[in-house]
Amino acid sequence: MNPLIVQKVASGAKKVFTNKYVIVAIIVIVSFWVLKGGITKLIRAYKEKQFDKNEAKDYNQLAQQYRAAANPSGSDWMIDWDGTDEDAIDRLGYQTKGHLESVAAVYKQKFHETLTDRMRKELSTDDFQNWRNIVD
Repeated sequence: MNPLIVQKVASGAKKVFTNKYVIVAIIVIVSFWVLKGGITKLIRAYKEKQFDKNEAKDYNQLAQQYRAAANPSGSDWMIDWDGTDEDAIDRLGYQTKGHLESVAAVYKQKFHETLTDRMRKELSTDDFQNWRNIVD
């Protein structure tokens, strides 16, 4: 490379990174990323303490199985295009019977959407009504 160009780039970079506003902006951005990750972990830990560990174990498993039936590929971005395993959802409905609120709470915590909304999207109107009749 041309030594004059390298020298000008280096002096320009030195001017930019010695500017106090740039340094403050970099510190703020890095601090935000660090705090955001830390705050997210604290919030998640707090929410996990909301559930009884012995009781939530089965509910966590049921919520994960619902997600797997709605999203067989496992890729979140493909959930609306994946096929749906209606038979698995029916079996899960019988396992969920009487515990829909608890499973739905865990599902919402894990996947940031309600279980009933996901089932509405995945199942036909008749299948959704049959599922509701089973779990209620």
